[in-house]
Amino acid sequence: MTDASGRGPQITAEEAAELERARERMLARHKLIEGMIRNNEMQLKNESARGGAEIELECARRDVARGDAGAGAELERATARVQALHEEHQRLVSEREWLNASLLEFESGPSAGEHQRSGHA
Repeated sequence: MTDASGRGPQITAEEAAELERARERMLARHKLIEGMIRNNEMQLKNESARGGAEIELECARRDVARGDAGAGAELERATARVQALHEEHQRLVSEREWLNASLLEFESGPSAGEHQRSGHA
């Protein structure tokens, strides 16, 4: 249906509301995916940092075994760093699991108007 201005089909308030819900749903999905990307980046950084910290920890253990002065303090620092990085890794894994579950739930649940539209082009 064309209005008097010749601008083409006009949509009803219900259709406009449905389009707005679809837009909000798309934006919410996009935010979940952005969160997954950030989480992935942080996990990669954490993995690299943990690798370096574990090397430092082994060097500190070696120095303690040799009886090097000050090695005990370095061992404590390296141990604390490895522990902190491990805890951050656990937090990131939990966050990733939540993001995955949220996206799966989001993907499996149709939007409010999709039941009525199914089968229509």
